Amino acid sequence: MAQRLKGISAANGIAIAPLVHFHGDLDFIPIRTLDPSEVVAEASRLGDAIGEASKAILALRKRLAEHLSDHDARIYDAQLAILNDPAFAVELSRSVEQNLCNAEIAVQQVAARYEKVFEAMEDAPLRERAADVRDVARQLLTVLQERERSVYIAHGRDYVFAAEEFLPSDAGLVDRAHLRGIVTARGGKYSHGAILARSLGIPAVVAVEDVLRRVRSGTTVVVDGDSGIVIAAPDGETLDRYQRTAAEQAEAERRLSEVRALPSQTPEGVRVRLLVNVESARDLDRIGSDVVDGIGLFRTEFAFMERLQFPTEAEQVAMYRRAIVWAKGKTVTFRTLDVGGDKPLPYLHTPDERNPVLGWRGLRICLDWPDLFYTQVRALLRASAGGHARILLPMVTTVDEIARCRAVLDEIRRDLAAAGEPHDPAIELGAMVEVPALAVVLDKVLPLVDFVSVGTNDLVQYLLAVDRDNPRIAQMYTPYHPGVIRFLHDIARKANDAGRPVSICGEIAGDHYFTALLLGLGYRELSMAPVFLPRVKLMVRTFGIAECERIAATALEAGSASEVRALAREHGKAGWARFLSGG
Repeated sequence: MAQRLKGISAANGIAIAPLVHFHGDLDFIPIRTLDPSEVVAEASRLGDAIGEASKAILALRKRLAEHLSDHDARIYDAQLAILNDPAFAVELSRSVEQNLCNAEIAVQQVAARYEKVFEAMEDAPLRERAADVRDVARQLLTVLQERERSVYIAHGRDYVFAAEEFLPSDAGLVDRAHLRGIVTARGGKYSHGAILARSLGIPAVVAVEDVLRRVRSGTTVVVDGDSGIVIAAPDGETLDRYQRTAAEQAEAERRLSEVRALPSQTPEGVRVRLLVNVESARDLDRIGSDVVDGIGLFRTEFAFMERLQFPTEAEQVAMYRRAIVWAKGKTVTFRTLDVGGDKPLPYLHTPDERNPVLGWRGLRICLDWPDLFYTQVRALLRASAGGHARILLPMVTTVDEIARCRAVLDEIRRDLAAAGEPHDPAIELGAMVEVPALAVVLDKVLPLVDFVSVGTNDLVQYLLAVDRDNPRIAQMYTPYHPGVIRFLHDIARKANDAGRPVSICGEIAGDHYFTALLLGLGYRELSMAPVFLPRVKLMVRTFGIAECERIAATALEAGSASEVRALAREHGKAGWARFLSGG
């Protein structure tokens, strides 16, 4: 009899295959009380295990490099950071010494404490780091027990991975050629396992309660990653329906690849600029500059976060220059250092804050550390020679902040000109609109900037007073709220009236259901993760501006988020059907 199990959608798509249970290899952990004379040797054994586990993680990172973006590969860097944290090693050794226990028990005890700390955190992505600790512990225990991790070989048969959770190290132990889906009892949308599933293009549903007990290994299942549903032992009608849907999706994806090289314009010829968001110059290796209009958001902070000290001006110039050369004269928008909140720098001491999302972050840090800001702006100017670079200021709250940044930019321009150093004297300065108060006074901001970019992720949570990472209220976070739609319309109207380019660089820019609505609200520049470009371009090429404006007019009169969502999905699905029918 069919079972319908509800979970959380972690990676879109549909998979149909037998479920295969995966269990941890390390259910038995030896317990031994040490003689005091054995402590030093046991601590040394721990040190050796840390080294071997680090090598294993680096090897796995290398094996998966061709499938992952530079950002997603940092999942393994997070595990390496735990292993190489001196405090972690000290705690392990102290546990051995104080408890006279063997290394395996010390790993269990210390990992349990770390897990408890992470699981108590309010921030969802940080909470998910508990899974990294479990994975690191598992790899250390594997080394300490001199075991080989079991590698699953599918023998040519498709399968769905089922386990308590999908950990980063599991990616190296499964037969990826025949892996069709992932189902886990634990985990969340922000877990590193979920991120890996999305990067590898594998449909995944997580947090399916008691899935290993409720569904026997070998049972055929449907993994509906679009809806967050798992159907075990589906009946013939359900199986046929999902098989048709999966086939349609596969054909649509094949045809979508043909859209990539087509112009990004509406049926009547209105140009819509589609740009990409990147976090490293290394991400550019996977993107062809000929199929995009440039980089709409280069998150410079990630180059700072992967170092143990501030990058020098010369290092920054080289990094920024690489992106500008890649763009071949197209726009490259560099967001200045945006750390703090959920993006701490290990070498920048930041105070403990009760609400870091509203705290010392973004431009606030840069203005309090003028040398840091000065060095970055100077590096950006030096790198900009011969290209089209733009500087984007994050977390702007007041007009005065922009004026102060403009003064720094002008001073550096004069210094470089006096020294005869190559740079772009016409480099543009823009502001991110993510603080609602700035949007309200946008008419005062626009004379001071050359462009604005709307950071909808933070703007929406500030407008709705909803922490999108808090699972108890996450359902209240929605960009479809009529208040958000009206706010976005007002921002676009003010910018367009002032003749200033305005773009969207938040998640909704890559949501193809939102595309027609954004065009109707007045946006002609969207920046998104590269994976979303084909679907968004498809919608741009499907809907005329007059039709988009009618959709927007209806949304602006809506009274609820559900109305706006239904409207957007109705037209998005209609556009998709039009594409599939060749109309």
